[in-house]
Amino acid sequence: MSGRTDGAVLRRLRAEVGLTLADLASRAGVGVRTIGDIERGVARRPQRATLEAIATALGAGPTDRNALLAIGRRQSSPTSAAPDVVDDFTGREHELRRILDRLGDDHATVVVVSGGPGVGKSTLAAEALRVRGSRWLHVDLGGQSASPLSPLDVVRRLVSIATDGTEDATTEFDAAASRWRALRDEHGHAVLLDDAADEAQVRPVLEASGPAAPVIITARRLLAGLDAGLRVTVTPFEQQDGLALLERIVPDAAGHPSLSALAERCAGVPLALRIAGSRVAAPGADLDDFLHAIVTEEQRLAALHHGDRSVEAAFAVSYRALPASTARVFRSLAVIDGTTFDAWTGGAALGLGAETAEDALEDLVDLGLVEPRGGNRYRVHDLLRAFAGVQLVTEDGATARDARRSRLHSAVLGRLADAAGRFAPGAPSTNGADAPDAARRWIVGQVDHWWPAFRALVDAGDHTAVTRTASELQWFSNLWPAWGHWYELFGDAVEAARRLDDRAAESRLLGLQTWAALMERGDRDGALELATAGLAAADTVDDDLLRANAEYHVAWAYLALRQPLLALPHIESAIDGNTRAGDDAALVQCRSMAGAALHLLGRHDEAIVAFRGVLDDLDRAPQGDPGMAFTRVVALEEIAKSANALGRWAEARDAADTGLAVAAGMGWDTGAARALRQRAEALLGSGSVAEALADAERAVALVDADRADAQALAVLGELRELVARARRTTAAAPDPSTRAVDVAAQDVPGGGRQGTPDAD
Repeated sequence: MSGRTDGAVLRRLRAEVGLTLADLASRAGVGVRTIGDIERGVARRPQRATLEAIATALGAGPTDRNALLAIGRRQSSPTSAAPDVVDDFTGREHELRRILDRLGDDHATVVVVSGGPGVGKSTLAAEALRVRGSRWLHVDLGGQSASPLSPLDVVRRLVSIATDGTEDATTEFDAAASRWRALRDEHGHAVLLDDAADEAQVRPVLEASGPAAPVIITARRLLAGLDAGLRVTVTPFEQQDGLALLERIVPDAAGHPSLSALAERCAGVPLALRIAGSRVAAPGADLDDFLHAIVTEEQRLAALHHGDRSVEAAFAVSYRALPASTARVFRSLAVIDGTTFDAWTGGAALGLGAETAEDALEDLVDLGLVEPRGGNRYRVHDLLRAFAGVQLVTEDGATARDARRSRLHSAVLGRLADAAGRFAPGAPSTNGADAPDAARRWIVGQVDHWWPAFRALVDAGDHTAVTRTASELQWFSNLWPAWGHWYELFGDAVEAARRLDDRAAESRLLGLQTWAALMERGDRDGALELATAGLAAADTVDDDLLRANAEYHVAWAYLALRQPLLALPHIESAIDGNTRAGDDAALVQCRSMAGAALHLLGRHDEAIVAFRGVLDDLDRAPQGDPGMAFTRVVALEEIAKSANALGRWAEARDAADTGLAVAAGMGWDTGAARALRQRAEALLGSGSVAEALADAERAVALVDADRADAQALAVLGELRELVARARRTTAAAPDPSTRAVDVAAQDVPGGGRQGTPDAD
């Protein structure tokens, strides 16, 4: 049945006297939402007393009063029991177009619209039928009620609605189905079967209906067993559409910053948005006051009710249908920190295996309580998470939330330690599930879970666990310098080491924070301060290797500040300490640093010799340390850089080519961009301007400015300057003024084994 326009009478009268919805609501003592629903024609049976109060508030004359009172009488017919056809329908353009295209292509199609509680399935279906035009019939199947309609009940109601209540079908299914089919063949009514319980409830109805016209079925379940021509899954709104709906409900607040915050707290759930809008639009209500009252998730859930509508009640209907084991998994989702999660994480709070958890999560997807996100990932929006939390406390006790979160965090951090261990020197090589590539994907993909777990350790004052976890991540951090929280993580660990009065751990962790200051923040002065503090801590411990590591980081900080003369004594001390300690891998890093200092001093021939020695050391070193690959890329870049400074273009190009291949093989985009930069310099110097420009532009494309770390951003700036120079160079022969690299303008040093410096 198409939506009525009876509310136009009320809208016209209100406009004539110049009253806003809020003004009229205040005069009549009626809710703003109630008046709005009447005007939009979606109030199912306006009470006579309500209409009388509105007529009096408007000062309506006899004719207009009778027209208003007639709204309630006209909407009480058997054909009026349809879902809201709203004139503020918002969003869903893609879903609506898919349904309309299908209805246009096939008049006999079956469309299933599924989704979680409160997401607007019925509103979408009704809007599609309204836009399609022609008469349509609606039956509320009561799928979430204690007594859903039987197939016979559905067919009998269709007969009654199709005949405007003048005919009652027989109580024998085949006869009732025959009568309904005859009416359908005669009139070609489209049908909306709203809120189906399962396939068994609607399959006989579809078989009885025949092919005369389309049927749209809405359900919280996917109804995968039905033969449907189209399936549309409805999910919560994105922020933009949620805000647009609120602005249509509360137009006086459009553009108010708090309205956007309210849309966010409603988690994109249309039911929540409409209830919140009604609450805010009510006489005497204040947007900021309401927003302040729903700061926590629990407050939000309790406040989102208006009249007989309640977000919590809508969720509870689906929750009550869950088997006990699935309900237990659902409740545990309240303690998950990340926006999305996989099956392993979904079961970790209960100690369940991934397969067992996945079975429960798929049941929750089928009921619309969890959204599938592809790639074995799931999502629970904030309001459902809050509802799960309430059920967790109610059914499992007041301590259940903390206990399950602790269990989840312990499991996540344990797996983090295993994954991070794949990158430590000497880690066993394997091609199985724990291989470095898989470990890297897990660490990056699960950061929304292990980072809150780490923060929980900090908040709990578990200093030993904090320092241990940070140390475990040392070797992986090189692979993901653009994360953005390494400085904070290593800083927390430094403070934890100080609380433990562990000067050795403090020194090591200050070295890691020095790396983060340079690579993540580009803070050269801050890096020197941290490195100096690390050296002071190392001086209190009798450990050659610890002191050598601290000297190394001080030297690196001085190189970053372009002070190679100050760096050299610390490089020599680092080499001496690592030699005594027998750490060959660290010696390679120190010799690389010495080469970087020679480059900065303009001693390019010596720098090239030093870095070729580093490459020889790497060839002799045991394989398996991921930091060695970084060191190789940096050494090749430095050779190319010094060769460019000397005008030895072929040598520079050969070194850059090799470095590019190594960086590409390890998936290090910044390293590849740096190699391309040096190759472009060599090409430009030798007169191959077009090739140089192509390399420089390719390198720029490798660096994501929105996600890059400080070092990568510095490289990006140099690349853009190089592109500009290449574009300015039009002659085939190189301009001598563009030949050499400007050493003073290069990027922040950084690279390999917790920072193999380069000369830039």
